[in-house]
Amino acid sequence: MKNLNLKYRGKNYSTNILSFKSNIFIEKNIKLLGDLVLCKKIIEKESIKYNKTLESRWAHMIIHGTLHLIGYDHKNFIEQKIMENIENNIMLSLNYREPYFFKN
Repeated sequence: MKNLNLKYRGKNYSTNILSFKSNIFIEKNIKLLGDLVLCKKIIEKESIKYNKTLESRWAHMIIHGTLHLIGYDHKNFIEQKIMENIENNIMLSLNYREPYFFKN
C-alpha cells in the first residue's frame, strides 16, 4: 500500500484505501467505476482505534472509496462535510452506526 500511495499520490506512507477511477464501458450503458485497493492491516487497526466493528469499518472504507470513484472528495472543509454526510447516511441506511459524529 505504501508503494502504491507513493507511486500514484506522491505520499510516502500507507493508507487505508486507494481509489483508481476508470472510464471503461464493458457493455452499452455498463461502466466500470474503477478499482479500490484496501489495506487489511490498517483497517483492522482503525476498527480498534475508532471503536468500530471490523465489518462496519470495512463497509465504511468501501463506501468512502466508491464515493471517490464517482467524483466526491474531501480536499477542503466543504467537500469533506458533504462527503462525510453522504457516508453517514449510507452507513445508517445499511444499519451501521455513523462513522462520523457531528457536533452541533
